Parts: sequence; C-alpha cells; structure tokens
Amino acid sequence: MKFIHTSDWHIGRQLHNQNLLEDQRFVLNQILDFAVEHDVDAVIIAGDIYDRSIPPANAVALLDEVVNRLVNELKIPIIMIAGNHDGHERLGFASRQMAGAGLHIVRR
Repeated sequence: MKFIHTSDWHIGRQLHNQNLLEDQRFVLNQILDFAVEHDVDAVIIAGDIYDRSIPPANAVALLDEVVNRLVNELKIPIIMIAGNHDGHERLGFASRQMAGAGLHIVRR
C-alpha cells in the first residue's frame, strides 16, 4: 500500500499579518497532484490541520475543498488525526458519518 503521510498543515495561519491561505492552497494542490501521480491508497494528515482550535471560515472552506477532491473526486481515503492546534471536538463533528465516505477522523 502507498500512503502520503503529512502533518502540520496549519490552515488559516497568518505570518506578520499576511494571510497565507493562497500559498497553502498551492501546496495542498501539489499534494493532491502527487497523490494522483503516485496512485496512493490513502492520505494521512497527522495533526495540526488548522492553525487554531476555532479556524476562520476561509480555512474551513479550503480544507473542505481538499477533502472533497481527495475523497469524492479521486476516491482516495483520508486518515485525519487532530493535533494540539485543532479543536478536536469541532474537527471530529460527524466523523462517524463521514467514515463511510472515506474520511476517517481520529479526534484524540
């Protein structure tokens, strides 16, 4: 089996009051392209998906885009593990329902 193991996406992070969301989108699209190119069986995101426990709406939207492409369009399952920057209760919302679609969220 082939996995891509990633971590520390920190979606929504700002650096010196500069929004990094478009840079993050660019890098995440590279991960998606790599997953297709190498015909991976799953993508692991091991912690710190967001930069803070209550992420901004545009960060949530970007994660939604990436998850949708991987799970629904490319049919590549995701194993997502909440990190210390993530609000594990929020990140894990509806995790039991999403597992059937290929998104597996480990809250703690």
